[in-house]
Amino acid sequence: MYAQPNLMPWVKAVHDDVPNLKIYDAHVHVGLRDPAGLLATAEEAVDALEQVDSRALVFALKEPAGYREANARVLELVDAHPDRFRALCRLDPADDPLAEAQRCLDRGAVGLKLHPRGEGFAMEDQRLDDVLALADERRLPIMIHAGVGAPEIGPQTLERAEQFRGARFIFAHCAIGAFEHVVPHADDHPNIYFDTSWWNPADVWAVFRMVAPGKILYASDIPFASPAFAIMLTARLAIQAGLSAEQIRGVMGGQLARLVACEEPLDLGPVPSSDEPLAAELERLYVTLISAAEPMLRGEDPGQGLELAKAAAQAPTGPHAEVIECVSALLDLNDRQAEPDPLRASRTPGFDLIQAAAVAARTPLATSPSLDAVRELAEAG
Repeated sequence: MYAQPNLMPWVKAVHDDVPNLKIYDAHVHVGLRDPAGLLATAEEAVDALEQVDSRALVFALKEPAGYREANARVLELVDAHPDRFRALCRLDPADDPLAEAQRCLDRGAVGLKLHPRGEGFAMEDQRLDDVLALADERRLPIMIHAGVGAPEIGPQTLERAEQFRGARFIFAHCAIGAFEHVVPHADDHPNIYFDTSWWNPADVWAVFRMVAPGKILYASDIPFASPAFAIMLTARLAIQAGLSAEQIRGVMGGQLARLVACEEPLDLGPVPSSDEPLAAELERLYVTLISAAEPMLRGEDPGQGLELAKAAAQAPTGPHAEVIECVSALLDLNDRQAEPDPLRASRTPGFDLIQAAAVAARTPLATSPSLDAVRELAEAG
């Protein structure tokens, strides 16, 4: 999946920094009919997660024909890989949502997935009342798509969280589409959480600096990103933000495991007070790389940002030379990515390596992998 094997030294470095890390991914899709054009087979998801030794919550991508068969396929995947997956049941309020939720929960699903924008409904839709009451009664996690373009999802979901306090509402994608409406109120709602499935490190960083660690859940968003990149993004930013090993273990899977088991959530303390400013040479390199990554998400050429980043990473000196050398090695790997990922061809080849290079530049407090290990991959590629 994407260039995941090239990022495995960075996954190992995370484990070196955080002993006894057990990864549990809150956000994995499978499906082959989503109009967005980013698709994933069950076999690909299994393989990608096995490579990083991660469990995951899995649910269907958008299915124009409805979710009964899609949910059934997801439950079959869980049956085939019970040590790897737990299922969320994706619901459309227009298609008997309570009956579908009960059917899937009886078959072993552990929570629900709602995509207001994808299915064209509001969180205040009365057709959800019985479903949310069921989630309240059973203390179920509910994954809420909260991407760009629907800010009203934030206030409406907060109202639902107040009404149904037993349910656990998870804002996907750092609640980026409703960030300003939700994040300032996070402490006022004990049953809301945020997953980290988003491409821009600045947004994930803001969550770590504004939300208590116990409310943050690691997530990859397969097929929109690889698990290796997502682990690197979330864990390294957590280290940079000053979280302890115990807090990071909670973010990367410990808290989600408790929510899935309908147990009391972990209290992982407040937002850390430390906030070391980023060195100027790293900030410049980081911002330049993000400017290159953004068009690559749309399948476009990275533009001059990539050339400027390469120039900035040449012959580094000073206290952060090792970090910049690792960034340079990732850029060398990117130069070898010529073919698009078959089911995700709308991404420019190598976009995840550019994102990873940006994360590396942004997180000097985290351990970088052996430069030899990164270069060996570049040479082998």
